[in-house]
Amino acid sequence: MGVLMSVSQSFAQYNKIGDVLAAGQADANIIAGEYLRPFGEMMGVNLNSGWYNSAKVHKLGGFDLTIMGTYTMAPSSKESFNPKEVGLSAVTVPQSSSAPTMAGPGSASTDFSVGGQKAFTLKGSDQNSFVTPMIQGAVGLPFHTEIMARFMPKVEYGDLGKAYMWGVGAKHSLKDYIPFVKRVPFLELSLLAAYTHFDGSLAVESTSDKGTLTSVSNAYTGRVLVGANFPVVCFYTGFGYGNANTDFDLTGDYNVTGFDDASHPIDLSYSTGQFDFNAGMRVRLGVIALHADYTVGDYSAVTVGLGLNFR
Repeated sequence: MGVLMSVSQSFAQYNKIGDVLAAGQADANIIAGEYLRPFGEMMGVNLNSGWYNSAKVHKLGGFDLTIMGTYTMAPSSKESFNPKEVGLSAVTVPQSSSAPTMAGPGSASTDFSVGGQKAFTLKGSDQNSFVTPMIQGAVGLPFHTEIMARFMPKVEYGDLGKAYMWGVGAKHSLKDYIPFVKRVPFLELSLLAAYTHFDGSLAVESTSDKGTLTSVSNAYTGRVLVGANFPVVCFYTGFGYGNANTDFDLTGDYNVTGFDDASHPIDLSYSTGQFDFNAGMRVRLGVIALHADYTVGDYSAVTVGLGLNFR
């Protein structure tokens, strides 16, 4: 829900939805698309993070159950965009070649004009990061394989909105296939594949309009994991590729003209993919395990978790 709250604060700051629609359907979708881009791209990185806290695969019947959170950050390059280079047709920006995105500072603003008259002002919202909490578990199966599942229970905040998340994954040990790795007791090597789905809706209001912003994201990742496991501590890293598709839809009752469908004025889609790697450490005290790792990429992420870990 923290993800949706970031967008809520962005729009609520100055009724952006109602204002941006003054640009007409084509330009409104372009501007909203650029403004929300950091959120749409952070979403994919966030959902693909935190899938493992060791390169080792659980033995048959072994398991872990972890409560964790992933904090994702947008780079400074995503705090603004050039409105003169995104294909606007009816809207002009007379005073600037830079406009803030939702990740931009709250002090940043740019005026947009239609027909020579000021139509609205786009402002930054300081929303350059967010945290997604979740519960994740894994259990060991035969043939050096484990399956994983994660979820964030459906959270509802009255009339404000709701959100939920779930995912599934699998990890398979490669250690027995490589003689050198097999002969080193503490060295681990495995392959991971995982999928995460996020679904949320948010009530959005402007001065005279009321609607709903829905967000759906599907994220996929595949990684090669390498780690060193010792009795109390283990170190791990993962190299791989993550892809995500995120859609935003604004629907409701809007007092606008010149739109093909005034009840569905905004429809945005983002498709992102990046190669990245992470490094982390896990400490085990009996069956209690604490881990933390950092993912390096266009968007960076920090994951921290605490849970039970057996075999």
